[in-house]
Amino acid sequence: MNYIVTLLLILGLNGCNNETNTPPEIINVTPGVANTTVENKIRFTCSVADEDQSLLTYRWESTCGSFSGGTDKIFVDWQAPGEASTCDITVVVSDGEFSDEFSFSILVEDPKEMPGTTVGVYYYPWHGGNDFHGKRYLREHLVPVQKPELGEYNDRDEAIIGKHLEWCEYAGIGLWVSSWWGPGKMTDVTLKDYILKHPGLNEMKIALFYETSNRIPDFTDVKNVASDIDYMAETYFNHPNYFKIDGKPVLFIYLTRVLSRNGILKNTVDIMRDAASKAGFEIYLVGDQVFGNPPSSTDQLALLDAVTNYDVYGSSGGKMYATKEKVDNYYQTQAEWRAMAHQVGTSFIPASAPGYNDTGVRDGHVPLSRKLSENDEFGSLFQAMVNEAIKITDPETGNLFLVTSWNEWHEDTQIEPVTIAPATSTDDSNSKEDYTAGLEYEGYGMRYLDILKEAVVNSSLRASLKTKC
Repeated sequence: MNYIVTLLLILGLNGCNNETNTPPEIINVTPGVANTTVENKIRFTCSVADEDQSLLTYRWESTCGSFSGGTDKIFVDWQAPGEASTCDITVVVSDGEFSDEFSFSILVEDPKEMPGTTVGVYYYPWHGGNDFHGKRYLREHLVPVQKPELGEYNDRDEAIIGKHLEWCEYAGIGLWVSSWWGPGKMTDVTLKDYILKHPGLNEMKIALFYETSNRIPDFTDVKNVASDIDYMAETYFNHPNYFKIDGKPVLFIYLTRVLSRNGILKNTVDIMRDAASKAGFEIYLVGDQVFGNPPSSTDQLALLDAVTNYDVYGSSGGKMYATKEKVDNYYQTQAEWRAMAHQVGTSFIPASAPGYNDTGVRDGHVPLSRKLSENDEFGSLFQAMVNEAIKITDPETGNLFLVTSWNEWHEDTQIEPVTIAPATSTDDSNSKEDYTAGLEYEGYGMRYLDILKEAVVNSSLRASLKTKC
């Protein structure tokens, strides 16, 4: 009798401690990628809600492509197949009693069969006299000096502009996103009176890069915005070479992410759209909104027609040598930004850069070599970035991707040709490496234009280059 009472007591106590098991529920799988290119690699992560926090197991399956590593974790590394197809991916999560299933499809495209790519470069008409970049740039401090192939030029010189246009045509560059600091400023005069009037402009497209750090003081004062748009509409938007998407003149806006942080992006965008409308234009706004990891909300992305990442160096986190792993991680994050933008109908414009060193113009950040690693070739970073950027372009923008930059010599992001010279890590500082930090720099000639030409024009990544928009 005592045995039975004791048993009932134990069962009763256990029953009181047992909570009802609730089924796990899959909320979503990130990134929300709808399409990718052959052999591209993506890490998918499953988000699950489970009130009783049971021990969960996972099982991933795919009708095509392949997984690397295990398929029994909350995340999985998947590689697209080597040919165009539609892959159905399924994840099943179970707590041992209940399970939930989530499936999605990815269109895998072969770049050889996709529309052509538009290549844009950030262009800096900053030196309209004999003061080339204020004589403050890394390569003038190298031993021996590595100067531009054209020398320390005046960028209003017709021959200089002509050579830039010739080089860009060679490399398949069809768009200059030109730094613009306001009506009557040096950039404005050079652009409207010299570049847009150049006899060799041909099919080259031009768009303005709105320098908010100057035109919106403290990133809070929008007093210039409406009049600036009025001026652009009158001076630029009707020019046959001005860049348009769906017939809309495109304006690139620097550091919209700072305007967001200060709570004035919506007001700025509203002013721009209203002023353009009154001038007879529907404007297409591209924001420099992408930096670091994607935000938790798409509210700010929805204000813009497209988003991009100007500061590739800062956003990628690369220092000294980027490594292939960091490049892959950077473009994985970019793909996540793209997926978020697409959720609200905003397009995505990927970016690329050859390296970074701003020690010639300021105290400087830790530089980023133009080599992926110490043992890689010069230009390997740029080549890796261009190849990845091409994979995540959007057809809505003409498959546009951007290069930071054509001629921003202050930060040594230029791909404009440099006089050919042997590699050196020596500079003219007392330590012999205050500027280089011990990294090697070569007088690279046409290397970066050749990389673009190979990746975009002649390679199997694109059947043809389309630079007309």
